[in-house]
Amino acid sequence: MRAVLGLFTYVDALLEAAGRLKDSGYGVTIFSPIPLGHEIEHTLGGRKNHIRYFAFFGAVIGFIFGVLLTLGTAAMYVLPRGGKPIFSITPTLLVSYETAILFGVLISFIGFCIFARLPYYGKKIYDDKVGVDSFGLLVDNIRDNKIGDVENILREYGADEVKTVEKK
Repeated sequence: MRAVLGLFTYVDALLEAAGRLKDSGYGVTIFSPIPLGHEIEHTLGGRKNHIRYFAFFGAVIGFIFGVLLTLGTAAMYVLPRGGKPIFSITPTLLVSYETAILFGVLISFIGFCIFARLPYYGKKIYDDKVGVDSFGLLVDNIRDNKIGDVENILREYGADEVKTVEKK
């Protein structure tokens, strides 16, 4: 597969080109030296964030692990104390709360790494100008016969520079 990277000076031209390419069915990624969250979301549409499911299920698994840990410890090392119950609710809830937080955070971090594709060993398509004074628009998953069309659209909307790169 091949990809085309267009460098723009102005945000308006970048967003118009991104909207047109998105409507044409191409995969679009925007690189920016400044935050453009709302503008990009308005142009490309919002993406669903699935990390919250990792946090929820991690917390549930952590809570269950904490309950099993405290109940298993109490069953293995029985220490009867003056009429108090061997399986007590208070220490069970405290340990379960802590393990729920621990597992929720750890599994959320793992989910973040999965969705951020970390670590990434493939070829990265990036230009150093994007970090300084230009905005980048990466169009990927292009068939070879459509590369000229994408380059023309980027130039039509005012791209200062257009690069075609081979994507692994």
